[in-house]
Amino acid sequence: MTAPRISVVFSSFNGAGRRLRQMLDSMLTQNFPFEQWELIAVNNNSSDNTQELLEQYTSRLPMTVINHPRPGKSGAMNAALAKARGALVVFTDDDIEADVTWLSTLAACADAHPDFGVFGGGILPNWEHYPRGNPLLEWIPMGSTFAIADREASGPCDPTKIWGPNTTVRRELLGSNVRFREDIGPLPGGLFAMGEDTEIVSRLSRTGVKTYRCAEAIVHHWIPASSVTEAWVQKRGERLGYGMPALFGEDVPKGVRIAGVPLRTWVESANWAARAALFYPLRSSKKRFWAIWKYYYMRGYRAGIRRYAPAGDRSRQLTQEIAH
Repeated sequence: MTAPRISVVFSSFNGAGRRLRQMLDSMLTQNFPFEQWELIAVNNNSSDNTQELLEQYTSRLPMTVINHPRPGKSGAMNAALAKARGALVVFTDDDIEADVTWLSTLAACADAHPDFGVFGGGILPNWEHYPRGNPLLEWIPMGSTFAIADREASGPCDPTKIWGPNTTVRRELLGSNVRFREDIGPLPGGLFAMGEDTEIVSRLSRTGVKTYRCAEAIVHHWIPASSVTEAWVQKRGERLGYGMPALFGEDVPKGVRIAGVPLRTWVESANWAARAALFYPLRSSKKRFWAIWKYYYMRGYRAGIRRYAPAGDRSRQLTQEIAH
């Protein structure tokens, strides 16, 4: 059997009740020949009818369905990678809708830029309700908040600006040992470290792999109305902070630690806690929003240091493993 040019991989946890059907329908409309790509879908411990919905599409799409019962997106994506056969591996999510030219544009972009190993596409917001007049959108970074990449032009790009719903890697660079770190990434319930997509791309970048933006290869990322609130975005900052020591362990402050956390981090945390307490009773404003966001971010960062501080050494170890 001839290997496909592209393997599209994604994981779904209870996606049937959200946007999984819309995602699969968008894959049906791709103008890239079916014989040149495959879709590997992982049912990650779903308790709804996600498995049944995926199986409904196996006769309509070049799709393989994997059942991965252990919770955790990163482990599920690694299970998909073990099955991927395409020269290009495209990572995406179960709540995107892809433009009809998505895969054909990615293939053409990779062919035109053989010196680049990782490609990030355009990611536009697909609002449940467009937040017209909501000042929050002017205050926040849309990339790290909603994985949106709608303003970047095509060309070489920063590896930390390639987001999970539209990431392509040449499979030869992944080999058999470059996989997602399963100690970071989405888990059902509780606090988890964000950034599993950034981590694997950054790890490749540190070995000399170059990254490129294919802005014309577009997916639309679902943003529910419940996510477009100050409280939701502020608490998401805690997850972002929790993952930072895992991604950038070398940036954790050196020196004296108290209860496992550097003194400098405690000082910065106290500063933002005081600001948050000062602004909290006041009416909504950009300063109030960021003071509270930073309070949550630092709370997550402290917890992340306790768990991932040794991950700075682990990060270098993983880079060395790729190089060898």
